[in-house]
Amino acid sequence: MQIGIVGLPNVGKSTLFNSLTNASAVVADYPFTTIEPNVGIVAVPDDRLKKLGSIYQPEKLTPTTIKFVDIAGLVKGASKGEGLGNKFLSHIREMDALVQVVGCFREGSNPKDEIEIIKTELFLADLEVVNKKISSVSPRAKCGIKEAKEELEILYRIKKDIEMGQMSQLEVADIILLSSIPVIYIANVKDTHYPLPDTSYQFIPINAKLEGELLELSDEEKKELGVQSELAQLILASYKLLDLITFYTTVGTEIRAWNIKKGTSAQKAAGKIHTDFEKNFIRAEVFNFSELEKHGTDKTLHDKGLVRIEGRDYTVQDGDILRIKI
Repeated sequence: MQIGIVGLPNVGKSTLFNSLTNASAVVADYPFTTIEPNVGIVAVPDDRLKKLGSIYQPEKLTPTTIKFVDIAGLVKGASKGEGLGNKFLSHIREMDALVQVVGCFREGSNPKDEIEIIKTELFLADLEVVNKKISSVSPRAKCGIKEAKEELEILYRIKKDIEMGQMSQLEVADIILLSSIPVIYIANVKDTHYPLPDTSYQFIPINAKLEGELLELSDEEKKELGVQSELAQLILASYKLLDLITFYTTVGTEIRAWNIKKGTSAQKAAGKIHTDFEKNFIRAEVFNFSELEKHGTDKTLHDKGLVRIEGRDYTVQDGDILRIKI
């Protein structure tokens, strides 16, 4: 799962990325500082994992992670090759979700305009791709090939959605619609308590520059200054946007969190740990963190019949603790 950080040039994308990943992406106040995307692996904040640590006292606690990618700034006309144009769009095509940073720290900045510029470029890029696909499918449709006629009908419906500026819910093989990738909007502000401009978009306010400075402070110093990081809110919102849930394994001296798509079966979840676990899956011993937190020990859960044996088709729930038998 990859989340791309996008926005116009110089709105604070790389500063936010550095704060998220504690990495060292180049930051400067001129366009296209980021040309090749920087990639950072970010641990997902997890209070349940900490509580599991206090219950089991393992030697190692391993959180689940998601990947953030710092993508070059987009300019108006990118769909026609302006700026880094096609390179920017190709990087976006690889993402599962986007975080768009809008600059609200300059006088006269307009978040809605920034969002609309990027939305327009994504729609224009999608329109070009769909038109090319229509051109390739049309000859076969005219020959009366049923599958081609059906595909062409869907393509024209997608085209109509794009031309109306609407996110299309339809899909065609071999086409990734950039405008259909889900987005979180970040308002990069000087003061997270300052009222944001009134738009129809929901923002998470973050002071990217301050977040970078907070990395240099201890928890005690932050408490004394009365400041706290807002990054956990962004990470958890991204996790939710990707429709991910967390399950846990307790093996030997390690407790580990894993992320999977909501609705994943126990056998597929086992494959997240190791391909052999999926291939040789027999059953899973399952109980939920909420039950463990309530009753305190595995023994109590067993005594109360709260530990279940589930087969390969069991749908894993958020907070499940799995002990997989192979």
